[in-house]
Amino acid sequence: MINKIGRIILGIVIICGLAVGIYYILPGQYKNPLTAKLQESMDGTNYNALIGTIKATTIPKNKGITYDAAMTKATQDAAWTYKKISVDDAGNGTYDVYCDGYKYTMTFESDDNDDSMITRTNAHIRLVFHVKKDGSTITVDSKEAVKGEKCTASELIVDEDSYKPGNKDNTYFQKGLNALASAAK
Repeated sequence: MINKIGRIILGIVIICGLAVGIYYILPGQYKNPLTAKLQESMDGTNYNALIGTIKATTIPKNKGITYDAAMTKATQDAAWTYKKISVDDAGNGTYDVYCDGYKYTMTFESDDNDDSMITRTNAHIRLVFHVKKDGSTITVDSKEAVKGEKCTASELIVDEDSYKPGNKDNTYFQKGLNALASAAK
């Protein structure tokens, strides 16, 4: 009897170990949507407050186009996840919110040469938002995020290249957001 129980427990441990191992080696295209579902089911209230607000904000210089609509229509397997940076028991604190999308082709003008274009084919797009949550107030880079109003992402990552607002790559940052928004129109 004890031998059978030991075998059952060993089988459960092996299956759980395989499931965790497979999860960690999955590529982001499959892992991020799974992570989003897990976060939503495990921390639904906090997930909906953070992600729901950011999803419903609009892309600057693109009237009425939300980040969620742009990523959902422009990319495949768009997934919204978050990482806790410094959070208290009530869920208040600092987070990084990510939106990952895959297989997107992006084209915009290069700043280096008037005749050249930058094209990314089957690109991995990641929007990063540095978020602070205090009760029901959600701020992104010190500016309050309100559903239906403009909100600037903290960073746009296209494959290996990172573009941030306010630095020399600011034009590429906005061009990248404009290209995403044009796919949602």
